[in-house]
Amino acid sequence: MSMRRWITTAAALAFLASVVAAAQTKVESGGSLHMKSTTKSKGPGPNTKIKTETVIGSVKEYESGKKIVVTGPKNKDYKFDLDDNVGMKGPVNVGERVKVTYSKADGGDRVTTIVPYPMATKHTKKTKKSAA
Repeated sequence: MSMRRWITTAAALAFLASVVAAAQTKVESGGSLHMKSTTKSKGPGPNTKIKTETVIGSVKEYESGKKIVVTGPKNKDYKFDLDDNVGMKGPVNVGERVKVTYSKADGGDRVTTIVPYPMATKHTKKTKKSAA
């Protein structure tokens, strides 16, 4: 990978990280998220473009190897067609929160990952007891 392509990719990833960090508080508190991005790399060799869509929300429908429907912001449903190559971490059940990331490259290659995305738990302060 050329230095120019590496810098372009790093800048795109840094931008995406800042957008995700800004939305993180809302998402952790039980909210949902829908985000689309396009990353373009130009330079020596072939130019590339990767489109990515991420949704965090509740599973409305799920058929293993066929499709998943996730309810995201403003109760909008997002449908993703699945194949046997979907990357999954843990089981998927209707009503549970998940994060679905779908990426598609110029050449038609696509990657879909599904991971559980539970709501954040509240931390409570513990007080120290003094020894008597």
